[in-house]
Amino acid sequence: MDKKAFFKLTYGLFVVGVEFEGQLNGCIINTASQATSEPGRLVTTMLKTNLTTEMITKKGSMAISVLSIDCPLDKITHFGMQSGRNKEKFADIPFEKDGRGNPYIVDGTIARFSCRVEQTIDLDSHYLFICEVEDCQCTGQEEPITYADYRKMKSGGAPRKTETPADAAVPQAKQGKWVCSVCHYVYDGEIPFEELPADWRCPVCQRGKEVFVLEG
Repeated sequence: MDKKAFFKLTYGLFVVGVEFEGQLNGCIINTASQATSEPGRLVTTMLKTNLTTEMITKKGSMAISVLSIDCPLDKITHFGMQSGRNKEKFADIPFEKDGRGNPYIVDGTIARFSCRVEQTIDLDSHYLFICEVEDCQCTGQEEPITYADYRKMKSGGAPRKTETPADAAVPQAKQGKWVCSVCHYVYDGEIPFEELPADWRCPVCQRGKEVFVLEG
């Protein structure tokens, strides 16, 4: 099975925020989509081991910020590559709160949704949340960023709106990267991936080497 096929699916990029017992936390997800329009429902899937996920299961609600194509890469990294168990995610990030007190970011976004969890489905490594949209608002006019845009940006490419035909004509050197097929962490250590010990684990999702795929 070629797990790189999963990278060909279309995803957006979102920040999910939650407040529980006075603590704020948030993380990046790439699976949030409309399920029904009347009533408005969204579905999201989130890794069980994330602190944000744990807080959502206890509170039963969340705020979802839809990121824009001009969202800075460092903001995506801030919410996506470190744990709220060790870092206060909203300490230095401007944010507002929805009616349930859940935080959402405004800069670098085009919309936000306030959601109440109606149903939780166990998907082994993840939970799927079926959510009622209690409130939503447009926060910007840019295009939404896709997960493909993000993967291009973190590899040094330009966002879609800044790419020109001249840029596209310049050949780019290809370097293989080992990417986690679960959380999409890109290994960039000094030791060649092939030489890592057999019990090495992904620093983000803690899965083994067997879930990594080589991207050319």
